Amino acid sequence: MQARLVLGLLVAFLAVPAATLAAPPLDCSTPRNAADSLFGWLQSDSMSPANAARCLEPAGRTPEQLKRLAVEAKAVFDGRVLYVKTEDLPAAPDFKNERGEARVILHAELPEVFVERNANGQWLWSKSSLDSIEAIYAETYSAFGDRLIGKIPASFKGTAFGIALWQYLALILVFVVGLAVRKVLQYIAANRLQSLVARFGKAWTAKLVAAVDSPGATLVMAGILAAAYPQLRLPIRAAAALSVAVHMLVVISIIWAAYRLVDVLADALAIRASRTQSKLDDQLVPLVRRSLKVLTAVVGVLFILQNLSVDVGSLLAGLGIGGLALAMAAKDTLANFFGSIVIFADKPFQVGDWVVVDGVEGIIEEVGFRSTRIRTFYNSLVTVPNSKIADAKIDNYGARKYRRVYATLNLTYSTTPEQMQAFVEGIRAIIRANPFSRKDYYEIHFSGYGAHALEVMLYFFFECPSWTIELRERANVYMEILRLAKELGVAFAMPTRTLLHDYVAAPGAARELPEPPTAERMAEVVNAFGPRGAKARPGGPRVVAGAWCADQPEPASPEEAAPAKSA
Repeated sequence: MQARLVLGLLVAFLAVPAATLAAPPLDCSTPRNAADSLFGWLQSDSMSPANAARCLEPAGRTPEQLKRLAVEAKAVFDGRVLYVKTEDLPAAPDFKNERGEARVILHAELPEVFVERNANGQWLWSKSSLDSIEAIYAETYSAFGDRLIGKIPASFKGTAFGIALWQYLALILVFVVGLAVRKVLQYIAANRLQSLVARFGKAWTAKLVAAVDSPGATLVMAGILAAAYPQLRLPIRAAAALSVAVHMLVVISIIWAAYRLVDVLADALAIRASRTQSKLDDQLVPLVRRSLKVLTAVVGVLFILQNLSVDVGSLLAGLGIGGLALAMAAKDTLANFFGSIVIFADKPFQVGDWVVVDGVEGIIEEVGFRSTRIRTFYNSLVTVPNSKIADAKIDNYGARKYRRVYATLNLTYSTTPEQMQAFVEGIRAIIRANPFSRKDYYEIHFSGYGAHALEVMLYFFFECPSWTIELRERANVYMEILRLAKELGVAFAMPTRTLLHDYVAAPGAARELPEPPTAERMAEVVNAFGPRGAKARPGGPRVVAGAWCADQPEPASPEEAAPAKSA
């Protein structure tokens, strides 16, 4: 990607011929002519250092020294990519600046370099400017490079599009060296990765190195190009192209690294979220990942536009006005976005909870920035806007610590008081024996006389993590109650009409009725259904002998199951 970017910029800029002056001036009568004379006579199609030095103040320098200074002056402006728009310079011979001085600064970034009018009315590059040019040139270019360029054969100095052949070759060499250094750095980072993991023993170390190895190597490559291309004495258009390419590589490398570091941060947040009981923060991590990546991409685009000389401030101002209109048109979307913020801040539910929201009942499957998805119990997927959820009444069944059981059992009117008392006490024993029931609070009472039955109220709670376990344990308790009723000889009533025909075997003989269990027998039954009792089956009855589940206790031994003495 980096290679295609640099080559594309080079082709786009280098394929355009350098702007040349049709007829560079030979006089120094105006500030514009003084600048045009130097830059115009040093173009590839009008190369004449002698004419370029015509507007340089001699100040004791020889013609050869002036020609060398003219070449150095152009090299300074080209190497630093300081384009002088000579057409914007004053064309009046008697021009004076705002201070009343006959002086014109050629570029704002080099205020020490200027042309001024002398006593003869000629506009010349001043002596102080030429002294500054010498100092700046020495800072920009190395003497070794000058000597090396001086030894280049004449056959390599032919030009194409204003660039010499040796400059093309040197540019290709620098680019190849930069790519090679990048590959070497990537290889070193990949091999160093294992040693860092072994040394620190942290998984984030490996992820951090893996995230920055390629962007960091690309950044080093951009640094090599930035340090090397000014030494090639390229024309200003080629230097500008390389300057843009280098800046683009730097920005892309930084944005690239930041984009990949978002994944490292998100992975760290995911690990922390997995250690909490709430599942809502697990859903928040992907949203944070996407948001940070979008933000990174937007900031990266703005930096790239700024490096391409786009007025980002005006662009943002235009986007601000357009954004206001867009916000008015998309107010529902913004309401949903702020609704999602309320959900994540208030946490009324978490992923996996059983809820009833705005008339929709189901399991929370996903919470997004715009909407929340609820999987109903008939397996459809309902999408509810977050703005409605933020204002809606939410009934969260999943947040229950205890799950209530409330029922009324109906016994026949043939039940004796002793049987009723034993039945109530037996149910209490069953509740105490169940491993998932709440032991500190339950209400089991003979509650009233119904139209067709004696009523027994069941009010107790399960402490279990899921609805499945609740249903299973409720069935276990109900099965135990059924077995208890059979053992005590009580029958469940239903709203029926019964016609009783009392058959008597002989006139005057009494009808034989079954004898109810004795008080001692009923006390034994109650204790047998209690915790660790011989008949207690808190996990539910087993039809096949010995078919006990791993999560259910084994039946008590006969010694442990010995009934307690009745009070």
